[in-house]
Amino acid sequence: MKKHILIISLLIILFPAAKAQISLIGASASQNPDVISILKWQALDTASITSYPTPLEGYVFGSSVFDSWNSNYYITGISADTSGLLTFNTETNTNTIGAYRTFSSITEIDMSTGKIYNLTTDSIGYFSVNEYDIKTGEDSLLGVIYEPGIVGIVADATGFDSNNGILYYVGYDNSPSHCLYAIPVRNSGFSYTKTVLTAEGPGNNFTGLNYDNINNTLYALNARFDSTWNYTGSYVVEIDKISGVVNTRGSLSEFPYFVAGSSSFDQNSGSLLLVGIDTSNVLKMIVFDTYTNTYQTGFVPGNVSEIVCDNSAFARSAYTTTTTSDLAAPAMHVFPNPASGIVTLEGLIGSAGETQVNIFSLNGQRVFQKNFQSRSSLVFDISHLKAGTYLLKVNYGERIENQKLIVR
Repeated sequence: MKKHILIISLLIILFPAAKAQISLIGASASQNPDVISILKWQALDTASITSYPTPLEGYVFGSSVFDSWNSNYYITGISADTSGLLTFNTETNTNTIGAYRTFSSITEIDMSTGKIYNLTTDSIGYFSVNEYDIKTGEDSLLGVIYEPGIVGIVADATGFDSNNGILYYVGYDNSPSHCLYAIPVRNSGFSYTKTVLTAEGPGNNFTGLNYDNINNTLYALNARFDSTWNYTGSYVVEIDKISGVVNTRGSLSEFPYFVAGSSSFDQNSGSLLLVGIDTSNVLKMIVFDTYTNTYQTGFVPGNVSEIVCDNSAFARSAYTTTTTSDLAAPAMHVFPNPASGIVTLEGLIGSAGETQVNIFSLNGQRVFQKNFQSRSSLVFDISHLKAGTYLLKVNYGERIENQKLIVR
């Protein structure tokens, strides 16, 4: 069977229509053999690529997500025998294909639950919000958004807030204006809010939405045009979720083209990742640091799209708290959190005996350790730590308590 990719939007968008260890996964259309392979590599590292062939001969653009709880990369595709959802586990490097009814190029995943959400359109003026539970195989319609006069929905324009369970989508309304749709998917009843975006310049397009779950910030790629719709440049922007104001974070003036379906966000380093084609027609990975508003560029594997970031370490530490004791639920309280200097820890059970406080980065490196002789109120300084998410581990008696600590 001749390999083909199911295109729902152009793969390459011509508008208008300190190196971190950032683990990436993507799909590559191989020529020999005639299959789709899954690639794993570290951002900007040419020597880090490993390739794994799959039974797929085509895939749906914009349908890839990464389940950080189970280290599963999902993509909707077809093989010679079947179609459905390909599951590739990045720890075992094995893959399977399972049934999946909802094909969509507008797909997101909740890192804290592993549930998949997508937008589909069946008729002019409507788009549906769907939920797919990987564990149970249940596919359900959450609700329908009605926008008279709108034809279709915008691919590569969604982000997901896994802290609060909110699906964000930037698309048009019937004005037409660019709007931010916020859809809380964990509520018992369906609802959404719509906020008109206020951006610089007369013409704008928004793609590459990604959500920073540490700083609760929504980022996007913003292409701008003058009053006669001549392209004037692309920018990384922050979208204010309440007011709709679009704030510029940095210019990507050397990149007139971008590969759609290839934006992702590394939660640990706060990096927005994009694939661009520069003015010399060279394909490059862009790693934009949202803390410094600077970026690096470099190697990206050829013929690869559907790129996601492996945020397993972040998700497993950020969305779960464990304890080694069967005693009553701990009342450990850390404040302030987020913090940038002095931190206070209270609520540990008992008052005597040594207490050890450890702080680990999400890659397992211990970055702080201090011993205390009491448990009433522990005070320590974290001003030397870089901004990011850490795991606070407190050992005392026979107990171990863990909690997420965010440093700004």
